[in-house]
Amino acid sequence: MATDIIMPALGVAQEKGTLLNWRKAEGQSVIKGEPLMEVETDKATVEIEAPASGILTNVTASSGDEVPVGNKIAVILAPGEVATTAALQDPRPLPEGDGISAGRLAREGEGTTEDHPLPLGEGRDEGHRPTSKPTSPGEAAAQTWHVGERILASPAAKRIAKERGIDLSSLRGSGPSGSVLAEDVLRSTASEAISKAGPPKIGETIQLTAMRRIVGERMTRSKQTAPHFYLSMDVDMTGIARQRNMLKEKNEPLVPSINDFILSACAKTLREFPSMNAAFTEQGVQLYSDINIGMAVALEEGLVVPVIRSADRLSLKDLAQQSRELVEKAQKKKLFPLDYEGGTFTVSNLGTFGVDNFVAIINPPQCAILAVGRVAPRVVPHGEGIAVRSMMTLSLSADHRIVDGAIAARFLQEVKRRLERAAA
Repeated sequence: MATDIIMPALGVAQEKGTLLNWRKAEGQSVIKGEPLMEVETDKATVEIEAPASGILTNVTASSGDEVPVGNKIAVILAPGEVATTAALQDPRPLPEGDGISAGRLAREGEGTTEDHPLPLGEGRDEGHRPTSKPTSPGEAAAQTWHVGERILASPAAKRIAKERGIDLSSLRGSGPSGSVLAEDVLRSTASEAISKAGPPKIGETIQLTAMRRIVGERMTRSKQTAPHFYLSMDVDMTGIARQRNMLKEKNEPLVPSINDFILSACAKTLREFPSMNAAFTEQGVQLYSDINIGMAVALEEGLVVPVIRSADRLSLKDLAQQSRELVEKAQKKKLFPLDYEGGTFTVSNLGTFGVDNFVAIINPPQCAILAVGRVAPRVVPHGEGIAVRSMMTLSLSADHRIVDGAIAARFLQEVKRRLERAAA
């Protein structure tokens, strides 16, 4: 039985999705559960798995197409199912001069059109024919054609070949007597579609993806409407660095990352500063009841912000486990709406790229975002002298419509205190 492929809904309010690319070309075999396509929304890129095994056909959406949620964009034919099933579902009219009516094609689709192409001499098998009749499937695959001879081809195969400008004589048929079936034509386009894909060329204008466009619009609106102010503090991470090294030496299966310690410290501190865990709305300042920490994850196609829900209620170990799982899902494009919706505060860490410090743009409608730099050795005052310590710079961006500088400063001080005492 054929399985329809539709544009999935990946968000509560999502109306359309952008097809980034097909992982399988039309005519290729697919296995249930393997990656079939990548779909992009304004918040994430998601890899969609094949819902059934069979042959991908009747593809109506191309890379970059924006498709309404629920629209059919392809069909997977079950193993052994004839390709005319897809042709019957294709609303496009047959090309003029094909010599076969839609009704005739439908009747043949119910019978054995693909299994038994029209015999020679009926005037509808255009092209050439084999030099000799093959006696086995293997011989059929190796069938050759010569100029002036006719070719056996099903009506559906001829229609698809004509639409796509494919010379039937260049194909090897897999049907009876070496006949060319629709699947053979579709399969011939698969390798061609894949070979045409490649990296953008220098000087080429690259079209914005839906995610990149929406992120740009949101960040522009944030800078234009939210009066940002910025605060920075240096944090001594020597104790946490030492603790992580000890866990690594003990071969612990899960060692919390530097970012995990920061996420946990922010979540616990937000309980004491509810105005930092808020949003600006037309009705006023909304204080969130839950503390859901978003962590920015950079991907090739853009930035995604998976969310750790009720982070203030999690132990460091549980938070680290959730953080690792979300990052892996983001990298594998397995995030779904529950994974990235509902954030109340965001942490962006560029320390892994060797960045010492930076300021981030607030993720609207949230109140603030914390930018994290790298942990690096610095000579700093320590006790009554100086010492080399593992230092890190935190930079807080906050919305002045919601909080004042003093509240934000006390919040940042408390995050710093928690981090410096985490390993004490």
